[in-house]
Amino acid sequence: MPPRRRAVLTLAGIALIGLTLGVGGVAAVNRTGLAFTKLPSRAVAGRTVTIGVAVTRGNPLCSLSVRYANGAAQQGLRPAPASAGRASWSWTIPDSAQAGVARLSVSCGASGRISGGLLVVGSLIPPRISIEKRGFSVRAHSYGGSDVSYGVILQNHSPNADALNVNVLVNFVMADNNLIGSTSSNIPIIPAGSTYALGSNLGFPGAAPVDRLEIVIQVGGREKHTGGHQPALANVAIEPSLYDPGWVGDVAGELINDDSRMTLQSTQFSAVIFDAAGNVVGGGNGYSFGSLPPGTRVVFKLTGGGFSDVPLGKAVSVMVSTIPTWKA
Repeated sequence: MPPRRRAVLTLAGIALIGLTLGVGGVAAVNRTGLAFTKLPSRAVAGRTVTIGVAVTRGNPLCSLSVRYANGAAQQGLRPAPASAGRASWSWTIPDSAQAGVARLSVSCGASGRISGGLLVVGSLIPPRISIEKRGFSVRAHSYGGSDVSYGVILQNHSPNADALNVNVLVNFVMADNNLIGSTSSNIPIIPAGSTYALGSNLGFPGAAPVDRLEIVIQVGGREKHTGGHQPALANVAIEPSLYDPGWVGDVAGELINDDSRMTLQSTQFSAVIFDAAGNVVGGGNGYSFGSLPPGTRVVFKLTGGGFSDVPLGKAVSVMVSTIPTWKA
């Protein structure tokens, strides 16, 4: 065959291959039978969003799944029957939804499946917990063993997100950088923009040559701050021990239910003690049980944790934090 004729046939073959691929691509789209009719490019967490699809084959039952950037699935998305070739869903994006691209997947039976992306703009500023202060006191007992009373001041810097299930790991570090002990506490909630005083203690069977505290914080979750408030405290005082002169005995004061509608069922307390220079010298904790109706008050006395391990001469001021349980 002459060279010119072979070139013509080769070009014709390429054109035929291209035509075949193009038809195949169209056929694939037709086989899907689904298309988004409404899919916003972005949506804000805490607000309602609506998406819709067009179904080219019949009126099947369609399902939608949504997974946010952190892998969390949207709950409550029920299957939607297609009507006149259309199906749609509306839902409120959780305030706590992770900012980033959410992956959407729609399935409509024999009509196939279609996927898309939705950029979620976070409305909550994630909680950032910082350690504002930390400190401790060591008390060696005449009968053997030692106790270390410690306190940590934590700050939630988010203006609109409460930190939930905050786990605080406290390591007691010796001068050689080795650990001599560890303990952990769980704080159910640190409200947005608030400070929490964590106080407790740890006992040792022998000496406790603690040089510093090493603290690790993990936030288990977050939620939008709804404006809940703490009960009022009054006449808070550091009281000396009746049995061990020279040591703190407890922290006492008045707990006031200043809510006009809610009953205060119980209160979890945590306190940190400071010296004259504002340094942390220890802390402790306690509870108050029993219903407290609106506009009433009761005396509280905190004796748990490490109050008795703090020298009275160093105990100048105290910060008390509360986690209340309310009932309508």
